[in-house]
Amino acid sequence: MTSVMFPGLWGAQSELILTVDEVVRSKAGSAEHMHVLLKKHKPDFNALFTNPERDVRDRQTVVKAVNEGIVITGNTSPRTLPKLFTQEVLLLSDVLQLNELVCVDLLLAGEEHLPRFPTLTRGLLAVLLHYDGKRSMAACLKTLIQMREGRTWTFGLQPNMIETVSSFTADLMNEGLVQKILDVLVNTDVTGELEKLEQGHAVGDITHRLMLREAITKYRDTLAEVVFAWTCQNPLPLNDTMKVLCHVKKNCSVDKEGKVEADTVALFMSLLYSIDLEPLPENSTSPMTDGAFTKAFHKELTDPGKESKDCESLVAALHLAWAVAINACAGSSASVDSLLGEEDMLLDWTFKHNGLTFLSNALLKSACFFEEEYYVSRMHTLATGLLTFLPLRVAEIQADAKQNHTNSDYGKLLEWLTVLYEGESVGLCEAFWSSENPGSPSRDMPVFSKQSLFKFVKTGAEQVTPELFVAYLRFLGALSGTPSSARHCYNLLRTDSTYGSGNGLVTWDHFFGSLDQYLWHIQDQLEGVKVDQNVTVPEITATELEALLAVLSLSRGILSQDEDLRGTMTENSTWHLIPTLFGLLSCPVVPQLKGAILECICTLALTPELCLLLWQQLEATQILPTIQTGSNKLGIEAELDEIESRNEHYPETCGFLNLLKGLLSVAAPGTLGVGYRQPGLVPYVNFIKESVFLKFDIRAYSDRNQMWQVASTSLEIFHLILNQFQINENDLEETVKSPGYGILIQLLNDSPLLTKIMSVVQSGATSLGKGERLVGNHLAAVRGAVKVLALTLELQEDLLNMLRDSNATAIVTPLQQLLLSVNPTTKKTDFILSITKLLVPLNSDIDTVHCSVKLLVGVCSKPGTLSPVSVLLTQKAGVAEELMQSLVERLETDEPEVLEGAAAERNSVRQKILNLLISLLDFAAPNIGFYLLGFDVTRPLSKTVLQEPGIQGCKRTVLHSVIDLLFKELPPNSSLDTPQLSLLCYQLLLKLSTNRHTGGAVLRYLRSTYDFFGKFLEIHPSSDDTRLEHQTVFLQLLALELLVTSRANLTSYLQRLLVALAGPSVSVQGPFHIGSQKLLSLLDAVCALDVGTYNPLDLVYFDGEKLEGLMRQHQSKEDGVVLIHVVNLHNALQGELALIANTNISIAQKNDINEEIKTILNNTVERNTIRRKIALKRRAFDAWRQVVEVMVVGCNNELVPARQTLLVELTQAILGRSRDGHPLAGLLSSASGCVVLLVQQLRYTTQIPNSDIQLEGVDPLPPGLLQTITRNLVEALIQCGGNMQQARSHLYAALLHCLKMAVKSDTSDVMWSGAVAQGYSIVDTDSLAVLCSYGDIFIESLCKDASKGHGVTKILSLSLLSIVMGADSYQTWLKHLTSKGYLKHFIESIQSDNQNMLIGIGSDNIKPLFIYEAKLAFLTQIAQTEAGASTLLDCGLISRLSELTILHQLPVASELYRQHLLVQPVLTLLTSLLTSLGNRHIVATKQASHFVCAHSELISSIIKGGGERSKSDYQDLSLVTSLLAWLRSNHHTTDDDVAVTIQMQSTSAQLQRHLLNLLHSLQLPGKCTSADTDLEIQTLKLQIVTNVISYAVSAMGNGNVINALFSTELGARKGHGNSLSLLITLLQKALDGSSHHSDNYSQLTHKAFHVGQLSTEEQRELASWIVTDTAKCSASERARYAQIRLEQLADNKDQELTLYTQLTENLVYLLWRHVHHYTVHGRADTHQPKKQLLSSQDSIKQLTRELSHHLTDPFLKKIVDFTSSKNTSTVTSSFTSALVRRLRKLITV
Repeated sequence: MTSVMFPGLWGAQSELILTVDEVVRSKAGSAEHMHVLLKKHKPDFNALFTNPERDVRDRQTVVKAVNEGIVITGNTSPRTLPKLFTQEVLLLSDVLQLNELVCVDLLLAGEEHLPRFPTLTRGLLAVLLHYDGKRSMAACLKTLIQMREGRTWTFGLQPNMIETVSSFTADLMNEGLVQKILDVLVNTDVTGELEKLEQGHAVGDITHRLMLREAITKYRDTLAEVVFAWTCQNPLPLNDTMKVLCHVKKNCSVDKEGKVEADTVALFMSLLYSIDLEPLPENSTSPMTDGAFTKAFHKELTDPGKESKDCESLVAALHLAWAVAINACAGSSASVDSLLGEEDMLLDWTFKHNGLTFLSNALLKSACFFEEEYYVSRMHTLATGLLTFLPLRVAEIQADAKQNHTNSDYGKLLEWLTVLYEGESVGLCEAFWSSENPGSPSRDMPVFSKQSLFKFVKTGAEQVTPELFVAYLRFLGALSGTPSSARHCYNLLRTDSTYGSGNGLVTWDHFFGSLDQYLWHIQDQLEGVKVDQNVTVPEITATELEALLAVLSLSRGILSQDEDLRGTMTENSTWHLIPTLFGLLSCPVVPQLKGAILECICTLALTPELCLLLWQQLEATQILPTIQTGSNKLGIEAELDEIESRNEHYPETCGFLNLLKGLLSVAAPGTLGVGYRQPGLVPYVNFIKESVFLKFDIRAYSDRNQMWQVASTSLEIFHLILNQFQINENDLEETVKSPGYGILIQLLNDSPLLTKIMSVVQSGATSLGKGERLVGNHLAAVRGAVKVLALTLELQEDLLNMLRDSNATAIVTPLQQLLLSVNPTTKKTDFILSITKLLVPLNSDIDTVHCSVKLLVGVCSKPGTLSPVSVLLTQKAGVAEELMQSLVERLETDEPEVLEGAAAERNSVRQKILNLLISLLDFAAPNIGFYLLGFDVTRPLSKTVLQEPGIQGCKRTVLHSVIDLLFKELPPNSSLDTPQLSLLCYQLLLKLSTNRHTGGAVLRYLRSTYDFFGKFLEIHPSSDDTRLEHQTVFLQLLALELLVTSRANLTSYLQRLLVALAGPSVSVQGPFHIGSQKLLSLLDAVCALDVGTYNPLDLVYFDGEKLEGLMRQHQSKEDGVVLIHVVNLHNALQGELALIANTNISIAQKNDINEEIKTILNNTVERNTIRRKIALKRRAFDAWRQVVEVMVVGCNNELVPARQTLLVELTQAILGRSRDGHPLAGLLSSASGCVVLLVQQLRYTTQIPNSDIQLEGVDPLPPGLLQTITRNLVEALIQCGGNMQQARSHLYAALLHCLKMAVKSDTSDVMWSGAVAQGYSIVDTDSLAVLCSYGDIFIESLCKDASKGHGVTKILSLSLLSIVMGADSYQTWLKHLTSKGYLKHFIESIQSDNQNMLIGIGSDNIKPLFIYEAKLAFLTQIAQTEAGASTLLDCGLISRLSELTILHQLPVASELYRQHLLVQPVLTLLTSLLTSLGNRHIVATKQASHFVCAHSELISSIIKGGGERSKSDYQDLSLVTSLLAWLRSNHHTTDDDVAVTIQMQSTSAQLQRHLLNLLHSLQLPGKCTSADTDLEIQTLKLQIVTNVISYAVSAMGNGNVINALFSTELGARKGHGNSLSLLITLLQKALDGSSHHSDNYSQLTHKAFHVGQLSTEEQRELASWIVTDTAKCSASERARYAQIRLEQLADNKDQELTLYTQLTENLVYLLWRHVHHYTVHGRADTHQPKKQLLSSQDSIKQLTRELSHHLTDPFLKKIVDFTSSKNTSTVTSSFTSALVRRLRKLITV
């Protein structure tokens, strides 16, 4: 498949490229559409081979475009071009020799793509576009030809698609496609093209040059691969085959190392596929059956005069292939049979002109050969064909080599086969061993072929000569590339094997015997020689050394393939493999041999069981001296400095490093060296660090690649040590530290080790900066350096924390700070810059890039480092831009996510990049992360205006790449090849959108430029589970977008989104339209996720409870999910197994335990998967809930289509899916929170918020629907467990709202106190019937929550009980509460509430207060009925209230409002209870009197007050005066206990004085504003005065002799006490106030009746008290709400008039009784204090004289007139009139 570097390339051409790729990927597509595209773009394929020619007329058109304009491709109107632009067009046309009009499009395309390449100009980019366009179209052509059906592969496409493509490509072939391709290959030379461009100044910097070279090279190679693809599927026609043959005979392109380049490889392999190298089947249509073809091919091939001298060896290789083809097809074709006998000549030509050498050294070693499976497969066919179909000639070659003892043709044949099978990786070598085991797979080879191949191998072993010994062993090593073939090879060389070689020279016994003999001979020479004494050892010849190296190489290859063979070969008692090898290492043999031995031993380390033995041998032989016996260097350390450094070749060091790496990959014994030195690995690590790594770049090397090999292996060892290092406090205390600790400490200091590692990184950055790719060991060294740094950054946190908590003296510096320090080499702070340079696209090693990104993530996420890094990257010109371009190109790599391979690494890099940016957004702005995303960091980020690339100089940023990646999910692509990457893209957008600096700009950009939310809403939901995470983040983004656009009043856009989410449907069901299809489908996608269930463990050896505890110990949070760390758990279980293994257990039991451990680990993985799915489901639902909540609360109600229908559907959908066994049952807590909001909003669709007032023009919900919702809520409550308190509280709240919609209210004003609703009225009987239908189950559940639930649950359940009790006319619920003891419990728990509130004094915890308040409100509701009040009295309620000590503990100054919340419920409850019980209830009166005595101080403080009273003060005072008035009217101040009686009487006298004093401090209200607070305070004052006067009436007594409360003073001589003058004044004010309020009442009722006559402004002002936003109300709604407000005011006035009437009656009665008392009885009440009511005959006479002046006839007439008005009853009017008449009589007398 092809890929387009520039998606917008050449306009419509990209459409064809992308369509072809999509057809191959999806195996689907329209053949008709493909036919149209191919027909349309056929000229573009022709343009691949010849550029459109320049034209004088077109040139003039371009020149005139400055003034006249020019029509650009794709446009209809002409466009003028700048003069500079036209000059560039003409220059580009001359350089590329391309038509001028095409160059215009090319330069415009370059200008369009400039944002992606900020370092290039549009001209340079246009040149690159030209060649990349050719490359892309060539790749498209190659894909089209591969889509053809043929003999080699198939894409599995639809037949009509295959027919369309086959027809088109056949037409191209008939039009001379092959000749055109060959012409291009001849005429287009990479070097020549670059030189031509350089002459025209069309080549830019190193990067541009490299990209051009790659584009041109790939263009040529792809065209050659087009020919190869055709021949693989279908034979080329004769003429085309001859053309290819003639071409390769004259043109053989090789690189500077002599290896064949890719285009020649493709054409050479095309010729191999053009001829048959295997026998032909019957009725074959192969060209080999065509006599003309075979004759022409043979003639052309064998014509020596037509070939170039440089191509002799290539043609010789073709001679070999033709010879094999002739013999393979012999007997199947007469045309081939005529050529029999020519094969000897062909083979002679092959050997004479080095055909096999060409195959070995030039073709097979080409960089592209082993990357193409079909190349390798065909070469394998050629090799096996030679050995199968020309056995006599092969035998002749073998015999000649054995007879002449030469290494000529047979040696070249072995070398060719060796190179071939060393490079292949698909197991083709097994074909040589298939004849041993007839039942083994044989890759469909004929039996005779299998026999021939194995015979060749076995014969070679039998006839091998010393000269061919090395070549043959290398050949055997190449044939041992798989475990199976390695075992066959091992058996071949066994002397006891049934199919052994039979040659004693090529056997394992000979190999290892020679090694053992050589060791014995050396040791014999060294016997008695001191360690440090120079001695001459017997040297071996170069031939012998080469043979030993070959033996060790073969052994290494076989040992590396099969673990059983490693055990077999090391356990052989005659070979002594390990002692022999280590013995040779301890002898003074040549370094090459030691290096080979060490490499061989390294393969043994692949078996963990052998590692301990190898460590012991390594320590025993002292290859690296770990016990210092002197100052001289010994062992490998001495050989490194004295021998290898002198030779500039380091095989022994490299082998030793590889051995240590292999051993450390398994483990290192902690007891290594114990008993004779300090145990551990420190000597080995010090050697690697001090002697090898720190000096690796200052030594001389004959092969510089070996320098990087030493560095890379050393770094890999450091990484292994650090990776296995467990930070331990013992390292801080012990004298000898662990090697990991030592390395980590040095890396966290400015040490030579850190400097050297950074120099490796810098070398890689320097090479990339020069345009050189990192390859081989240099790349491995750079990769190792970055991995060590990244791992150090991970480990440093634990080490730093441990050092802080200890008294260790170690001094370390965080790595991020060291990386920001000055580089000692360059004297600049460029360490970070070197790391960022590794990210450039030129670096193709994904592992290095991955670690570099990981390192940057770690550095930037550390505190205090992001800002310096940002400054460092942005202060140097071009650095940040280069980094941005690198990240963009990395992200835009178009390939699917896979689990393994290079593609997996590349996708991992892309994910790391996005994780880096996401983490950077968590830090303070601005920083480099915001810059990379396209924000201007030089000014406030919120002012950045994001644009498309190229607009106003905007570069292509990471944000553009992220959006493009997401848009691949949209049709027509609809691709989800990279689910994890797409998820990170969504998360990055969410992170940006929620950032207060960037959110506005990003959402605006997504909205205006892409219509992001509208388009992506269409693809969600999906049946694909992988999209659920995408849906989750997208819905979070959508919720934010809805909220932002709602606040910004983007009405039309917002309405479009809302309609897409909840638009109405045409179908109808019942009274409601099904309208929320998208929302419900999104919810269904959440419900569709199956989280699975746990499978219980059936354990035999492990204890279940202890295992669960062990799992909990190894739990940790990852992305908010608590997961079990499987690796740690596995290690812990293995530790348990190790402890058990020390006991006597059988091997079978140990195996069973291992199997049980596997079962436990599999179960753990299953648990983690389930936990992840549960967390995902919860997040997905929460995201959906956010969208719903913003829609119903944050958006304008008028924009939501069918809002009431939507709310009903959603409520029912959530409740239905939340039942037991349904998808959302596990998410009831979250679901219930959404339900309560939906029900609340559903209530507000018919009622004004916080009231029962019906909205104008809106019909109430049908009762049946309300009952259904109520039923679902109750069922959800019943199934909801007691441990789900949050869910229960939500459901109770929803049920309260639902019942409120069914409430029949007596008043429109509902009072809410704290968190509890106390003013609910009568519930609809149908709704109550629903509650009662569940019987005791629901009642018990409700009562348990009210008594034992958590705080909020308890409050809401008590509120629900209050409503139900108010509607329970048959006292069913009351009886249940009483019989079950719940009511008694509630009352008794008041004392515990008292204690909880005492504990919470002075804190912010007000939960106990709310519970207390809810409980008293519930009891108040019960007290509303006589039966309920009697029950409460019997349960001792008043006694519990009397014991409330909290009422005395609150400091009045600081807790005044809380005191009000405490006092008011008690007083309300007590007042309601006493009222329901009625007058003369002795028990109630007695207990209430005790209550007053117990709280007399509190009551006194309420009456006396302090300073200016608030509304709450007046409320408390009103309740207190009402209570005292009731108690006085039921006068009871005696008790069985005399002391209590005295206290009660004293308290009563004290409170009486305070109450009467209120008449002075409180004045009857006059005129006030219409504010609610003023109206309420006015009514409260009037109520208080009325209560005090009522108290005075009761206190005065009913006998003939009264308790005079008011003195006789009138007029100017009145005193400051309570006198009759005060009564007269109150009476006058009462009459005045009643008159005023009567007039107001009349006006209000008139306005309410004629509300339409009010002005709009008046109506709006009145309606504003009902609804907050009157601007959205219609005229009728506004008039209705104004009328409601007027009715409320009128009701208030009517209530006040009633109070005035009661007050007037009581004042007249008081006045008459006192005047009658003084005038008739003529004395004062002796029971009152003399100072207060001292009267005499003089004062009585004075009263008689002045009374007529104050109680004038007009005044008295005014009283009679008021009481006779329509506002008072007849009884009140008659009684007051009688009193007035008596007053007149007294005045007259």
